[in-house]
Amino acid sequence: MKKTLLKGLALVAGMVALQATAQTRYIDQVFANVSKTSNVMYDSNAAVNLLYGQVPGIQPIFSNKLMCDIYEPTGDTEAKRPLIILAHTGSYLPGLVNKQTTGNRKDSTIVQMAQEFAMRGYVVAAVDYRTGWNPTTTDQSQATEQLLKATYRGMQDVSNAVRYLRTNASMYKIDTAKIIVGGQGTGGYVALALATVSTRADIESNLKFLRGDVTPMVNMDTLGTWTGLGGWPYLNYAADAGVSSNIHMVFNFGGAMGDTAWMKPTSLPIVSLQCTKDPFAPYKTGNVIVPTTGLTVIPNASGAGHVIPKANAMGLNDKLNSVAYLDAVSERAMMVPNAENNLFGFESAFPFENAPWEWWDRTIMQATTAVPYAGSPLSAPFYGFLPANGREADSLSMLTNPTMSAPRGKAYCDTIAKFVSPRIAIQLDLAGEAALNNFDLVSPANAASIDVYDSAELFLNVRWEKASMVGSNNYTFELDMMTGDFSEPLVSVPVGDSDSMMVDHQTVYGLLVDLGAPDNTPLPLQWRVVANNNYFAKPSSSARMITLTKKVLATGVNETNLNSFVTVYPNPAKDNVKVSMDNSKAPISSLVIYDIMGREVYTQNNINAFTSGVNTSGFNAGMYIMTVRTSTGATATKRFTIQ
Repeated sequence: MKKTLLKGLALVAGMVALQATAQTRYIDQVFANVSKTSNVMYDSNAAVNLLYGQVPGIQPIFSNKLMCDIYEPTGDTEAKRPLIILAHTGSYLPGLVNKQTTGNRKDSTIVQMAQEFAMRGYVVAAVDYRTGWNPTTTDQSQATEQLLKATYRGMQDVSNAVRYLRTNASMYKIDTAKIIVGGQGTGGYVALALATVSTRADIESNLKFLRGDVTPMVNMDTLGTWTGLGGWPYLNYAADAGVSSNIHMVFNFGGAMGDTAWMKPTSLPIVSLQCTKDPFAPYKTGNVIVPTTGLTVIPNASGAGHVIPKANAMGLNDKLNSVAYLDAVSERAMMVPNAENNLFGFESAFPFENAPWEWWDRTIMQATTAVPYAGSPLSAPFYGFLPANGREADSLSMLTNPTMSAPRGKAYCDTIAKFVSPRIAIQLDLAGEAALNNFDLVSPANAASIDVYDSAELFLNVRWEKASMVGSNNYTFELDMMTGDFSEPLVSVPVGDSDSMMVDHQTVYGLLVDLGAPDNTPLPLQWRVVANNNYFAKPSSSARMITLTKKVLATGVNETNLNSFVTVYPNPAKDNVKVSMDNSKAPISSLVIYDIMGREVYTQNNINAFTSGVNTSGFNAGMYIMTVRTSTGATATKRFTIQ
């Protein structure tokens, strides 16, 4: 339990934490409406035809037109906005054919997530990607190869979507230096692969993705690169080689990574959300199994519970981890067992749950018996191999989402957006006035040694740099033992929006008494300051060591004795205040006046007299502290009030 031994640190006056009320673009919903451009064709490419072998005259490959829907905040005047590309779930098969209620860019979750992000100011492209593999095969090697190729095609398609949108950046007002890919479920596999696959060896030399004859399941000479370039023209329509497909960050909600060996120091930042009891993708590391056949299609895939700790440890998320996130969603995420920053493991009382953010109209779903595919309707009478059975898809989906409803699904989508958005803002420098810059401590100096007396007339002045010059922030002073890590500091005191504070010796003396510090025995401690606002918290760039020694007044010191020889009058004052030194002491050489926040408001040097005056007509009403220094170097501190 945290010790707060100073009971508010007995500052000269109580500090009230400031509460920011402004909404911040890219974090909060600052737009009321969203405009949607539907059915934008971003590419076409060679796709596996599910009808091949089932319908006479059908070829194994067909040209698949790849479409996206683009969402923008209505009425936005920004010339360049970050782009989020959303990849849907669906097991690389058409919806319903995959025995699921999901499977394209028009899924309720994708539409809702696109709106959530667009209302925060992003441009969002919800993309379809190529489907096609045989989930009924009982040949494990074939199942693995087909699924790997399906993921690979998804990577190529999203890369080509990036090229299309980068080429048309002016049309959609896109900032091409800020592109994020988010994936739901199956789309999560695509997003995580895009974040980490960066060499030919990642695909062609990975032992788990080699055939029995040690040839690669994916050959880039035939299929092209994961970015969609090269390969045989019959299998990959490579184009726009001069346009970059680079992205800058990924997030996933559901899905997993095919192999964490893909992760390198050059991999992209990753934010992940996943159900801890996901039955279809391992939350930590495990095999991905096809439910209908029981075959292992991806051995030792890794979900959010292992990907994010590794990404954090490798430094991929260093910029994300440069602040603490103070929003309620992030704080809830840190309550999950084995919590890590940038990871939200959704807990459920249900034995297995994988996508609580999904919902659908059960009546419409149960009545659906055909879905369009390559110009033909996939239905039970026409295509018995993979029938489109809405009633079956509804029943199976309800097994892992038994409390499904639109309000519940939308609430989860809102949670995902609230978790991801501030992290995008930090990674891509979008936080605006909410951003916290690096800042350091000013005084006392590092390793300073200070004698502390049981006196309310002596003060310790603590100063630090500002974390931001454009926004209002709160600061918290923390004091801890040298062996501590500030997780439970001895003292944690909100200071308000100030870069300094004044603490009287009597209060610090009380702390040393509570700590059992003996008289005249140095006690090494450490201190730091934490800046915070409604969104983020950031500690000072370093902590400083300070040694405090509890002294007894009877031993006598110049400062303590000198206070009784200094007079500040009138007190309270209005337009002028005078200070005088007893003629038996050395004359005054300089004086400094601090306000209640510890900020220096007035300095007078080269006085060399026993009396001096200060014009206080420009001072705000309140309490002030005057530090007087004599020609011998002795100091005294006096309080006074301006009415």
